[in-house]
Amino acid sequence: MTHERRLSPPSWSSWLLLCALLIAIQPAELEAQRRNRDSWQRVPDVMAALAIGEGSRVADVGAGSGYFTEYLSTEVGAGGRVYAVDISERSLSQLRRLAQEDGLANIEVVRGEVDDPRLPERSLDAVLVVDAYHEMTEYEAMLSGMYKALKPGGRLVILDHVPSDPSQSRDRQTRSHELSIDIVEQEVIAAGFEILDRDEQFTESGRNHGQWLLVARR
Repeated sequence: MTHERRLSPPSWSSWLLLCALLIAIQPAELEAQRRNRDSWQRVPDVMAALAIGEGSRVADVGAGSGYFTEYLSTEVGAGGRVYAVDISERSLSQLRRLAQEDGLANIEVVRGEVDDPRLPERSLDAVLVVDAYHEMTEYEAMLSGMYKALKPGGRLVILDHVPSDPSQSRDRQTRSHELSIDIVEQEVIAAGFEILDRDEQFTESGRNHGQWLLVARR
C-alpha cells in the first residue's frame, strides 16, 4: 500500500512574509525606474517651461503614477496647489497613495472625464500634459477645458512621443501611441493658445524615438 505525501498549506506566517517581501520589492523597483527616468527626462527644463514657482497652481493632466506630480508638488511648495488629473482608477489610487504616504498636502487628486479635465476655471498658472495627449480621443474638448482653467497668460506644456512616421494620419499615429508635434501645434492654436516654443526632439531616450515639447500660452 502506497501512501501519498500531502503538502501542508502555507501558514499565515509564510503568507505574511511573502507579502512583506513583495511590498519591500515594489518601492525598490519604482525607485530604480524613477532614477532611470531622471537620467533623460530633463525635469528642470520642464519646470522652466511651465514658468512656475512657490505658490503657483498647476495641473498634471494624465498624471499616471505621479512622476511629475511629485516634482510639481516640490516646485510650488506648501503655498501652491497641484491638481493631479487622470481617468484611470488605478492611476487615481496610485496618486492618492503618493499624496498620503509622502505627506504631500498640496496635491489634489481629480477624476477627469474623457472630454473634461474637471479643473477650476481661470485659476491655474500652468497645465502639464506628458505622454497623454495622444490618448485624448476628445482632444478639442480637453484643450477647451484646459484653456478655461488657465489664468490669462497661463502656460500649457505638452510632451509626447515623437512619431516614427509623421506623415501618417492622426488616427494611425495615435494607434501607435505617438503623435506629430505639427498636428498638436495646429490643434493648440485652434483652441486659442499662442505658441511660445517648440522642441521637436526634447528627449532622446524613453519610449521609441523620444519626446517632443510644445509650450503655449493662454
